[in-house]
Amino acid sequence: MKLKLIIFLFFGLTCLTSCLNKSANHSTKTEIVEIENNDFENTKHDINIDQIIFGVYCGECANHCATMYRYFNGGNQNSFSVDFTDSYFKKSEITFDSYFNDKFHFDIGNEIISNIPDKLLNNDKTTEQYGCPDCTDECGIYFEIKKGNKKQKFYIDYQTSELSGDIKVFAEFLKNKITQLEKKNGY
Repeated sequence: MKLKLIIFLFFGLTCLTSCLNKSANHSTKTEIVEIENNDFENTKHDINIDQIIFGVYCGECANHCATMYRYFNGGNQNSFSVDFTDSYFKKSEITFDSYFNDKFHFDIGNEIISNIPDKLLNNDKTTEQYGCPDCTDECGIYFEIKKGNKKQKFYIDYQTSELSGDIKVFAEFLKNKITQLEKKNGY
C-alpha cells in the first residue's frame, strides 16, 4: 500500500511539474513573439535612414516662402529641427535653427519614416521629380532622405491631383503632417 502511494505521488508530481513547465515555456514564447512583432512594426523603414528633411516651398511668394523640417533618426539621439528662414532658396544647405525635441515632433518624424513608399526608398537616383512642383506658382513639396553618405532629393507636386499611386498617397500624408506641425507650433 505504501509503495502504491509513493508511486502515485511520484507520477502525480512528475505530471504536475511537466504541465507547469510547458505552461511556463508557452507564455515565455508568446511574450517573446509579441515583443519581436512590436519592434518590427515600430521600425518599418528606419533601420538605414539617418535623416529626413521635408517641407513646402513656394517660389513666387512675398514673405515666408519655405518652411523645412529635419528629423535626425539617431536611436537615442533623435532631434527635430525647423528652418523658418527661407534658407532653402538661399544656400546649398538648409539652415536649421529652431529645435523641438519632444514626443509630438519625434512621433511625426517616425510616422513619416515608417510611411516612405518603396518607390522612394528603392530609387537609385539622387534627384527625382514627381509631377510639376511649383510650375504654376502653386508650391512644391521637398523631401530628402539621407542614408549614410547617400542623399536623395525628391521634388513633388503640391497639387496631389496631378500625382498617382504611392507618391500621391505619400504627398497627401506629408501635407497632413506639415499641417499638424503648423497648428501645433502656431505658424
